[in-house]
Amino acid sequence: MKKIIPSVIGLLALATVAFVVFKKTVGAHVPAAMLVPGETLLFVDLPNLPRTALRWPKTGLAQILAEPEVQGFLEKARAKDGPAKQMEEKLGQVLRVAPREAFVAVTSIEGTSPKWIAGFAFLGRKKDAEALLAEPRAGWKAAWPAGKSDIGMHGETAVETFTSGEAVMAEAFKGGWYLVSNNVALLHGTLDACGRPGGAADALGTREVFKKATAPLKADGDAVIFAQLGTLTERMTSLLVASGQAPDPKQIAELKRVQAVAWGTKMEGTQLRDTIFLLSPGGKPEPRLKLNAEGGRTGETFLTYVMKLPEKIEMPDSAGLVGGYLPMLAPMEKALAARGLTWADLTGAFGPELGLVADWAVKDGQPTAVLGLDVRDAVKARAFVEVFTGEIPGTKPWGRAEKDGVALFQSPPGEGLLPLSQSVALTDKFLFFGFSPESVGGAVARWLAPFAGKHTLGEPTSGYGHLDTKTLFERSYGTLRPFLAMSLAFNADAGQYLDAGKLPGTETISRHLTPSIYSQRVTTEGTLVESVGTLTFNQVILAAIGGGITAAFPLIESTLNDGLKLDPSLLQLPQPAPPSSAPTPLPEPEPAPVGPTVAP
Repeated sequence: MKKIIPSVIGLLALATVAFVVFKKTVGAHVPAAMLVPGETLLFVDLPNLPRTALRWPKTGLAQILAEPEVQGFLEKARAKDGPAKQMEEKLGQVLRVAPREAFVAVTSIEGTSPKWIAGFAFLGRKKDAEALLAEPRAGWKAAWPAGKSDIGMHGETAVETFTSGEAVMAEAFKGGWYLVSNNVALLHGTLDACGRPGGAADALGTREVFKKATAPLKADGDAVIFAQLGTLTERMTSLLVASGQAPDPKQIAELKRVQAVAWGTKMEGTQLRDTIFLLSPGGKPEPRLKLNAEGGRTGETFLTYVMKLPEKIEMPDSAGLVGGYLPMLAPMEKALAARGLTWADLTGAFGPELGLVADWAVKDGQPTAVLGLDVRDAVKARAFVEVFTGEIPGTKPWGRAEKDGVALFQSPPGEGLLPLSQSVALTDKFLFFGFSPESVGGAVARWLAPFAGKHTLGEPTSGYGHLDTKTLFERSYGTLRPFLAMSLAFNADAGQYLDAGKLPGTETISRHLTPSIYSQRVTTEGTLVESVGTLTFNQVILAAIGGGITAAFPLIESTLNDGLKLDPSLLQLPQPAPPSSAPTPLPEPEPAPVGPTVAP
């Protein structure tokens, strides 16, 4: 017992010393926003990587990846020497370094070359950081084989440079930071800031524009992106003037009012939260959206989207200008003129809200959607609809009917591979557009009153969205899963890393998906956009765009390799169909039951 007590006391003393050293190191950390210059144009920061690492396993995305079926699907990729295994090895290197914060900053653009600096703060050993940097260092030396390495001193800090012509890469370690830049003077200034307890006196973090733009973001977020737009606006204006183009003074004034934009992402339990703020002081607060489209939701709705329309569309005074640029619109423009209307009258007839409701029934192989517009002026709205549905020379007239104060319009049957037929319903309050009389009839029955529920993201004034990712995934994945399995089975490259027979089940993934909610509102200081979900609304859109580009890339690459060839006939407009004496008969719509309102 007497031997154990001194050992315990020694361990406690050692732990106390280690804790004091750790607290001293943590306390001495200078945040990246206090290192980079105040005039920085673009700043991307991961402010607290240990905290992010603790939050990640709780998110829905991490839980999906941890599912045994998903792990089984990825097992082959992790076993082979491929991208997945290399990523795991690289992650192991990163964990050994114990990174605390990481950032990239573009401080200026000189000609076509941006001046930038990047770095990461770490709590691990410098030896492990050097091992992590070995691959990128070898990369730029391979890219510049004629380059020369040199080591100089900036104060007591060793600065290693690699130079090839005018290109330079300078790097250094100081104060728990590794820093790298393509400008030696910028690196020196950042090293000086590292040596001060509070960072640089005129750092980005001290600027009012940075404080105001990032104030609406979550203070303990996991990622921050900030961009100063004033300098970019001035540069763009100068380029326009230099090219002989006279910029519109009103547009320039509006652009100059936008000072900066900030984007923050935070992991909150199983969900992610995005906050985007566009700093543009001097705006006018807007009233809350009525969100009539929310009343159009049913149990099979997977998407509701609402946006505010502008009160006025600025159009050229010259009559026929739109038809001159788009010949297919010339007959429509002429028909509108006969009624004393122009394209600018659209906002006088419709608005302030435009809504979209998309449903996907279990029994259907594809979704259906209804577009709805508020009606401001019933007389003008009726005139526009009548022009669009049959007063254009050379087009087949639509079927028309009146029922219970609702004007119904049905287009002629479609032709070709996708024989779509459009339906329109007009009341004194709304205009609905869909692809069947039943869909627009159901919208008439449900879009009765403004949404009266509460919103978890504040009161939207200019935009709102509700995406049920669980329903969307269950419908789409269930339909596409056999095609995905077949595609993987016949793709030799993918087959090396992914097992087509082990695609995860629908429920395995969908049970972790929560709705993505989106809200946008305008204040006197700017525009605030918020989104929350397993994947946020913004992330779903970016993923869809990225997926579309990825899917289309083989076709694009093949087209470019074979030479881009266009059939001139594709650019010619089809000849109008001969007029028909009889309008298209309008099917009798069945009365649609009023579905339950589903609050977000």
